[in-house]
Amino acid sequence: MTTQRFLTMFLCCVSFFCCSKSAFGAQQTRQATTEAAAPAMYAWEQARNGILSFSDLVLCYGGSTHRTPYRWDERRFAPFVAYTDKQGKEHWLFDSFLCLEFQLGYTYAYEVGHRGYTSAGKPQWQELIDYWFDKDNGINALEEAVKEAAQRMGTPPSKRKVVMIMPDPIIYREYADESASTVYWGELNGRTMNFENAQDRTAVYKWYIDQVRKKFNETNYQYVELAGFYIISEDLTTPSYGWNNELKRSDEIIPPIAEYLNSLNECLCWIPYNRASGYNKWTDFGINYAYMQPNHFWDDKNEHPLPRFFSDIKANNLAMEFEFDEALLEGKPNCDVYKKRFREYMSNAKSEGIYGKQPLSYYHGTNGFYDLWASPAEKDKELYHEFCQFVTGNPLRK
Repeated sequence: MTTQRFLTMFLCCVSFFCCSKSAFGAQQTRQATTEAAAPAMYAWEQARNGILSFSDLVLCYGGSTHRTPYRWDERRFAPFVAYTDKQGKEHWLFDSFLCLEFQLGYTYAYEVGHRGYTSAGKPQWQELIDYWFDKDNGINALEEAVKEAAQRMGTPPSKRKVVMIMPDPIIYREYADESASTVYWGELNGRTMNFENAQDRTAVYKWYIDQVRKKFNETNYQYVELAGFYIISEDLTTPSYGWNNELKRSDEIIPPIAEYLNSLNECLCWIPYNRASGYNKWTDFGINYAYMQPNHFWDDKNEHPLPRFFSDIKANNLAMEFEFDEALLEGKPNCDVYKKRFREYMSNAKSEGIYGKQPLSYYHGTNGFYDLWASPAEKDKELYHEFCQFVTGNPLRK
């Protein structure tokens, strides 16, 4: 585990389970097949002038039964969709939503594979899709939440954007055990996938992408739309840099997937931890939006100073992720320290010239933002209004 953020998210798991193209891409095999070998754009993708833009992307973790609450219903989404200020005026809040999960008994991500989880196969990948498109949950609930707000506020400036997780096609069934099977995932078109081959890992990515796109096309949402997909790994590796090269080899599969998505007018997003492997090479992979984590919110040892972080992201044209969780709520130990650190994100984003120039993403644990909204404590309410005004006032929205 490489960041405090992962430690925070998965302590409960342990107890519960006791738009560029890469030079790399030109070297990749293009023989991978999906259940629709060469899917054409849907009409709603064709209508775009290119990949979609968005300013404020909020992370929504869901799909694993260890999370409380488990479901993303309309009521839970409502505070993310609209904000009522102190004068009683409503505003559209987050314009984009990242739907993701790391594990569901099995792991979807390299970063938690070493905890002993078995790598997810095709049934678990499908289960993740089914969760996010379940009736009255996930994307359907977001559609209803925006629809309900639109009845009060009028049509939003644009459809709310959805970015969907792409699980890692982890090479070995037991993650780092090179003696473990590489043919555990399942079949496509009657052929067993072997993750020793980059072309098969690329193929299952395309299958997953096409399944999600098909869901959006079948449902014909009026208030939300698919904007792209998200790389769950927080670091990316090549033979020349990074850790665990032989177990990941991101250069083999990410560039062709970025090319595939961009050909469909869909984007590819990535959120590396502070100075993660590949953070200064993200354009080489063909990624469209890369938001680096400061990891300052939990930084009791001052290992991730904000001045260095802002220097890094400006030097590499990175966007910024904001971070907080329930630790800043009144009644929690050292909550004032965590409130101060979160406010530093807002003030420094402005003073460093990131606010209004780069898109932003927002990590809030499993339910931190909702809990902040619902808190009766005055200090929490004060911070909630400050934060929402920061989001709604983002000059990038213009």
